[in-house]
Parts: sequence; C-alpha cells; structure tokens
Amino acid sequence: MKKFGILLKAVVIVLALMGAAFFTAFLLYARTYDTHVAELINDALPFHLLIATCCYAELVLFWGVAGQIGRDNSFSPENRRAFRRMALVALVFAADFSGMLIFFAARGRLIVIRLIYLAGMGMLSLIFAAICETLSRLIYHAWLVKHENDLTI
Repeated sequence: MKKFGILLKAVVIVLALMGAAFFTAFLLYARTYDTHVAELINDALPFHLLIATCCYAELVLFWGVAGQIGRDNSFSPENRRAFRRMALVALVFAADFSGMLIFFAARGRLIVIRLIYLAGMGMLSLIFAAICETLSRLIYHAWLVKHENDLTI
C-alpha cells in the first residue's frame, strides 16, 4: 500500500504543478493581452481565483487521503473527514459556477456556449460532491466493519 500512497502523492504534485502553470498562464494572458477573452477573465477574476483556491484545497485534502492509504489505513475516520470536506469544497465550486452564470447574465454577457459550460461545470461539481460524500459514507461503514472485526479477534 505504501507504493500506492507514494504514487497518489506524485499525482497530486503533478496536478499542483500543472495547475500552477495553467493559472499563471491564465492570469498573464488576462493581464497582457487586450482581447475580449482577457476582458472576460478580468471581469470575473474573483470567481477564477476562488476556483484556483478550491482546486488546491481539493489537492491538499487528497494529499491526506494518499498519506492514509500509504500507511495502509484506507478505511479511517481521517479519510472519511477528508472526503466530506472534499464534498463541501465541491459544493463551493458549484456555487462559484452558479455565481459566474448569474454574473454574466446580469451583465448581458451570457452567450449559449458560456451558459452550457458554466451549467455543465456546476453539474460536474455537484456530481463530484455526491461521489465524495458517498465515498465518505462507504469508508465509514468499512471502518466500522474493520473496527468490529478487530474487537472480535
């Protein structure tokens, strides 16, 4: 299990580096170029910064899960809490995408493709939240079974 924990932590590091490169390029583009896309990025900058913050929050929480897996403690209260928190962060994602949708609609800048994208990302965030909450409950029930078996032995 230690190998899986190390592999998962390597994935988290790669994703964090990719995210840093993406968000840096994203912000540099918005600050450097005078285009319609750069204007949209700058207009909704607080929403984008919240997305970046949530992405890193999810990675930090999953780092803890990877650590527990590496210690052969997959079914633990710590992992249950981590997945519950990941579900809550995913709900913040969904709220952020909904907020962006309302923001662009209020400014008269909600075109069909943006509507589809923001609604789709909001739905994906809700699905991810449901998956994380489900995993949280499954981990808890597996921990209970493991705990009962440990007491019987």
